[in-house]
Amino acid sequence: MKRKIISMLLCLLLLTGLFPSTALASTDWPDNVSIESDAGIIMDAHSGAVLYGKNIHDTYAPASITKVLTALIVLEHCSLDETVTFSQNAVYNVESNSSSAGYDTGDTASVKDCLYALLLKSANESANALAEHISGTTEEFAKLMNEKAEQLGCQDSHFSNPSGLNDDAHYVSAYDMALITKAAFENAEFSKIVATTYYELPPNKKNPEGQGISPGNKMVKKNWPDQYRADVIGGKTGYTSIALNTLVIGAQQGDTKFITVILHSSATQYSDTKALLNFGFANFKSVKIADYDKTFSTIGDDLKISGLPTSEKQVLTIDPDSRIILPMTADFSETTVSLDYVLPAGAPDGSIACVNYLLGDRTVGQAYLTLKDAVSEAGIKLPQALIEIQPSALAPAAEDPEAAHSGSEGIAESISANSPLGKAAEPESSPDGSGGSKFKISLKIPSLFWKILAAVIIIGGTGTVAVFTIKRRRAQEEAALLERRRRRAERLKETGISEAEFDLMMQEKRTFSPGRENDSIRKKGRKGR
Repeated sequence: MKRKIISMLLCLLLLTGLFPSTALASTDWPDNVSIESDAGIIMDAHSGAVLYGKNIHDTYAPASITKVLTALIVLEHCSLDETVTFSQNAVYNVESNSSSAGYDTGDTASVKDCLYALLLKSANESANALAEHISGTTEEFAKLMNEKAEQLGCQDSHFSNPSGLNDDAHYVSAYDMALITKAAFENAEFSKIVATTYYELPPNKKNPEGQGISPGNKMVKKNWPDQYRADVIGGKTGYTSIALNTLVIGAQQGDTKFITVILHSSATQYSDTKALLNFGFANFKSVKIADYDKTFSTIGDDLKISGLPTSEKQVLTIDPDSRIILPMTADFSETTVSLDYVLPAGAPDGSIACVNYLLGDRTVGQAYLTLKDAVSEAGIKLPQALIEIQPSALAPAAEDPEAAHSGSEGIAESISANSPLGKAAEPESSPDGSGGSKFKISLKIPSLFWKILAAVIIIGGTGTVAVFTIKRRRAQEEAALLERRRRRAERLKETGISEAEFDLMMQEKRTFSPGRENDSIRKKGRKGR
């Protein structure tokens, strides 16, 4: 209920003009870049905003960049020191001459070593062994992959194996792969592994002295000067005869961080990635929201709960590290704000709304508004003015049951510019003299706000009562239906007829009843005419 109240307040603040609702100007979005590969994208790693894309929702075989998703799932489900055993299926259920770290049936390795083999050596047997370690079989692990992809917001892709070997049911889009790679780079261990240029694997049967491995990604290796970039923080390569060349990259300059994806490339994956990164860093900047937008921090300063200033116990908080991406020529003041109460699965705990920042019609970033834990722990009570709206639904929250009464007169008295809700909140003694305080809200906002709030509360209260009544009636009808079915089953049991037999009898009766026969004849007659 507290979240609903805050949500109403936020909506009304938008209406009363405390949040910016129109942009000062419109800035052109840079587009001076092109790539030769069939599909590609550059995405802001903080906000997920797409800076440029080509065929970003078309699907292609991903090859070994699939292992980015495999690694992310492994890191979320396993400890690095767990022991993985290589089965016959893990080692030999791969395409001939495919990438391998030399593990054989019966070999064991830590999850950590398997991940380095997976991401640097692109070892397919390591992908299979890790999948079996988590899910028992690679088929079951593929289900986990698709669940994770859906959770991340992927809509165009489907995974059928953990390695990325050719399969008609294994495909991705550039946009979905960017979402997956963005999530992977948010994992510190993944970022560490893909930035590694040399790693020693312990001995196994085929390599009794161990072996050194390095990444296939040339953009992190200084001995490939034509491809190397100092701002690249890691990535993953892929190739099959069907997928052609694929490449995902993370790159960072200062606070600006990008994700790039290249699909179905005829050996232009590195030049295309460079073009995307040059375009991104030359034309865009990452901006911390808290440095420019003081709206929500101001609300937090003005809002008081039970007489306690929010400087001590904040009501509304916004992630101080949230960022948006803007063209170099754009100013933060040109952005507009919208609130979205339909939150994605990955929203932080306690979130009540997503604040979307837009430049024109492009979403350039978002931040989550949350209720701080200290609020719920304080045992706060609802404002008396709100309790008076719905005594049946909210009376348990009142300190004095007799105070929970309804009426437009009470509403008008409670919600006004001169009421306690329009002033700084101060503790009040409870009616029973216990010294407890009532919950009060104070916002330094125009009196028009309270008029709108009163209307919303009245409409909302009526709607809530109606919904509650409908739900209760439906519950009663369902309960009555279940009771009738139970009694029928008991009667049938006494006669020795099963429910299935009875239902069949009734079906036959309905099918061959005189009325239905006549209906059938009439329909045939109409068709004949």
